[in-house]
Amino acid sequence: MIRPTPKQLARAAGPVLFALILAFGPADQPVAAVRTLAAAAWIISWLITEAVPIVATSLLPIVLFPLLGVSTTKEAAAPYANELVFLFLGGFMLAAALEGWQSHVRLAYRLVLAVGLTGRRAVLGIMLATAFISAWISNTATAAMMYPIAIAMGGLFAQGKVGEDTRTALMLGVAYAATLGGMATMIGSPPNLVVVSGIKELAGQSVSFAQFMALGLPLTLILVPVCWFLLVYVCFNATADLGPNARDMLKDRLRALGPIAGGEARVLTIFLGTALAWFLRERKDLGAMQVPGLVDIFPRISDASIGVAAAIALFLVRGRTKDGEVKPLLTWEQGRAIPWDVLLFFGAGLSLADAIERHGLTTWLAGQLSGLAGFPPIVLYLGLAVVVLILSELASNLAVAAMMMPLAAALAKTVGQPPIVLMLVAGFASSIGFMLPVATPPNAIIFGSGLVSVRQMAKAGFLLDIISVIVVVLVLSVLVPLVIGG
Repeated sequence: MIRPTPKQLARAAGPVLFALILAFGPADQPVAAVRTLAAAAWIISWLITEAVPIVATSLLPIVLFPLLGVSTTKEAAAPYANELVFLFLGGFMLAAALEGWQSHVRLAYRLVLAVGLTGRRAVLGIMLATAFISAWISNTATAAMMYPIAIAMGGLFAQGKVGEDTRTALMLGVAYAATLGGMATMIGSPPNLVVVSGIKELAGQSVSFAQFMALGLPLTLILVPVCWFLLVYVCFNATADLGPNARDMLKDRLRALGPIAGGEARVLTIFLGTALAWFLRERKDLGAMQVPGLVDIFPRISDASIGVAAAIALFLVRGRTKDGEVKPLLTWEQGRAIPWDVLLFFGAGLSLADAIERHGLTTWLAGQLSGLAGFPPIVLYLGLAVVVLILSELASNLAVAAMMMPLAAALAKTVGQPPIVLMLVAGFASSIGFMLPVATPPNAIIFGSGLVSVRQMAKAGFLLDIISVIVVVLVLSVLVPLVIGG
């Protein structure tokens, strides 16, 4: 007898859930709402289990919604062209150019050398470098880039328990800092844009690049040092000394990169100019004084148009390599390698959120959660964050973020709280997941190195999960009203 594989069962789960909800869905809801719920169950199940490639799953709304009469093809497809999709496209292109000219590696080496090379300082250095880069580049790409550096540095420690503990702290530091650094900016991690787009579609509020950073950066600045302390003082005895060879190794690698010149200098100029434009786009209200922004000159300029302008510039501007070759700062071969599937996923999430909202499912879902209405806001936020954390430990944080946006918005209406606070709490909590290799891509990358066991990751991750949830809830409950308003 041939038994189905787990992947085959996961593939079947989507259509089965779809059929069950069509047959036994809530009787008090209109037919269109039940059909939307059935389609959502199919899409979300495939996203969480990764039963089929994300590209195929991301295209399901364009097929299912018109067939079910939930949306027209035009209505289902329109969210795929949302401006936030193009913002992330520009961010991906910038990241590809930085990686192509090795600018990210140079920065990592310098940060590690600046902090110091004792065991605990080495962990701090690698975490600071990882977190900073991850704020601007995909946390997955950052972890993949940084863990070979951590392996090379860890190899310089002596054998024995202290050396092993230091190596483990180094590796976990890369995984955790990549996730925490990704919280700092809108383009740092895919769930961030899911959150921002969800807020715009479901709460009717726009969150700018600078506003998001005003919320995310404090979380990163608090949690990275806390994570470092847990790794080197509480969970592992990371007191080994790297010795003089590590500094010489990193200096040799820096010398091999040569001075910043040619194409690399031009890429960094465009990168810094883009970051500056994002910060300066909106006017800044400083109480008695208001600082003009780019919107005072170009009233319709957006973060997305700035990012796309930078991407176009990378294709147009040419630079000289160390070998003397003159080529564009970003070639189409490099551009084709960016994660286009993630961009399609954003579109699918927006399309699904639009259908759920249009057919009143958010109100129905909120009714199922109405029992939370009597709790104080801080308890409500904490309960929501814990639920999201549990889900993100077991499933893709991207899928969890997409799934929770309409739920958080609906819950906010039911309990009489500002939707933007609950949506941000759920969004940031979806990026928390430090216990299991499957929780985040950086965790999976570090676990795949073979240098960290599940037990070691769970030991450190459990404590960091608890602390991160508390910090996210406390910081956002204070900052969101100040930065964005209720």
